[in-house]
Amino acid sequence: MKEAGSIESETVAEALEVTVEPVEQALGRVGTPKESEATSQVFYFWAPEDRLVEKTQLVHAVSGIGDQLVHFYGLVSEVFRRSRRGSMLEEADRFDGRPDESIHVQSRGVTYAQVRVLAAEPNFFTPPREESLVYPAIEEHARRAYGVDRMGKPLCIGMIRNGGDQVAGQAFIDLDYLLGTLGGHMNVGGIAGVGTKSSFLTIALSQILRWCDDYAALYPSDPDHPQVKGVILNVKGFDLFWLDHWSTEFTVEDREMWQTMGVNEPRPLSCDFHAPQEPGTDNARDVGRPGVQPYSWTLEDVLLTDLFEYIFAEGDREDDNFALLVADVQRILVREWRDDSGIRRRQLNKEAPRTFDELFKWFEDGLGDNPDTNFLRLLRGQHHPGTLRRFFRRLRRVVYESSGIFRIDVGPSHPLDLNDFKVGSATVVDIASLPDNHLQRFVVAALLKQAKDLQTSGKVVRGMHYLFLLDELNRFAPRGNTDPITKLLEEVAGELRSRGVILVGAQQQASLVSARVVENSSIRVLGRTGGHELDASVYSFLPQEMRDYVQKLDSPDKVVFQPSFREPMNVRVPRAPWAMRRAESSLQPPPMMEGATAPASQLSPARVPRKRAP
Repeated sequence: MKEAGSIESETVAEALEVTVEPVEQALGRVGTPKESEATSQVFYFWAPEDRLVEKTQLVHAVSGIGDQLVHFYGLVSEVFRRSRRGSMLEEADRFDGRPDESIHVQSRGVTYAQVRVLAAEPNFFTPPREESLVYPAIEEHARRAYGVDRMGKPLCIGMIRNGGDQVAGQAFIDLDYLLGTLGGHMNVGGIAGVGTKSSFLTIALSQILRWCDDYAALYPSDPDHPQVKGVILNVKGFDLFWLDHWSTEFTVEDREMWQTMGVNEPRPLSCDFHAPQEPGTDNARDVGRPGVQPYSWTLEDVLLTDLFEYIFAEGDREDDNFALLVADVQRILVREWRDDSGIRRRQLNKEAPRTFDELFKWFEDGLGDNPDTNFLRLLRGQHHPGTLRRFFRRLRRVVYESSGIFRIDVGPSHPLDLNDFKVGSATVVDIASLPDNHLQRFVVAALLKQAKDLQTSGKVVRGMHYLFLLDELNRFAPRGNTDPITKLLEEVAGELRSRGVILVGAQQQASLVSARVVENSSIRVLGRTGGHELDASVYSFLPQEMRDYVQKLDSPDKVVFQPSFREPMNVRVPRAPWAMRRAESSLQPPPMMEGATAPASQLSPARVPRKRAP
């Protein structure tokens, strides 16, 4: 007896004729070029002269294997043309060595393509049989190829490339691999300028925020509905301070692409903006636009939020004696305990200095000749005077050169507080104007540490996710570094995705970034990338056939990989409707968007920042 659902071998050919009702003419038939046999990952097909086959084109083949019909979905990774002549000498002899000679009988070579298998239904790891028909893939096939119907939370990030200028429907990633359910984090690489990393990061954030809004509207009673606070770190110029403005380069074609992605009326982002506080004032640094809020910390702010160790550069922290002194200073200044609910509490000791100025005077007195000072009693007996002086010099230099983010004496401070950041919105924090790379790293660490503490405390907001958009990751988590800030980023990447602390990072060269940060990113995205960089082991997920292609990507194109894909996806990303730099920014929408409302951050005044006096 036949098993239920099986097809007798003699009816396979008939079933193929019935099942494959081609929407278009067949592209060709599966074949096996000499020494290029088909495998479970790769197969080949030849095409007739009147069919166009392109690299990055999606194809669909159906093959009878035993008593099963197997649907294969694949990506053309290369197209070849072969003459019937055995050598170039025969080609030249045919024209008697004269290229302008005319021959009435055509050579009639053959075009054939290499295809990387994206999926098979049923999920068989076997190649299609020779002479199986191959057809152009349609949108339904593209969805099956990348398992869209099996995604828990599909998120559209663009359109699937299908050859030179064609697309095959919406390109989806699975939010379960980004927001912590099955994995976490996203890493984007690409050459500066043409890689358009920042643009892609903001588009991804916009789509995530929109998805969360749609989910909340569909399931209003779900107590665990996903919530997102987007934190965008501005690491170069002030380009990201115009995300709430329209882009003058946004075109009708761009709008149509967004509409194809399911966004009928694309808009600029709604954002709040923060910049370092100017020394001696209560104002934010001038970034060329109004409504920017200042940020800064007093010594008390730093100590109570456990940020003191991040003030010092990685070179200092690598010295064990110096690191021990930093820990001892904190122990003397701060009392730490856990309350009855298990939440960690910190409080400054009664006689501890509250300002950096008081701490400097404390050190100056202790380093003097007065043997009765509290400083000498607590520290001088345990640490060499040279280490104490070095600590004092380093701390004073960092604070004096901090461009105002460390308040030296009494005065209002504005520490960045994630509790004040809006849910369902983006907050841009400038660090590019800070003169020292270590000060930039401090601000990043302050935000990540706060998110870690919020998400691991006893007062976690259900469904909350903190998404940190951070470019130039090689500055903040360099490969081989072991300083506290690098370790914090590695902890976020390796352990905190299930807690809702998500890193959406980018860099020009992933080979220069901590391997733990990059390898723990479930979703990898590549814009145009140099060949030398692509030779690094961190790109082992990328098939060799695609590496030349990645080196020549246009700015709108990306290669995207997540664990559920057999092979990376080629994606065309739309231009953002918001401005990515001041030169293209406008408060007025483009002509085809007239009547569109402006984001809230344009229409309403910036909220008054909370002030905190020591």
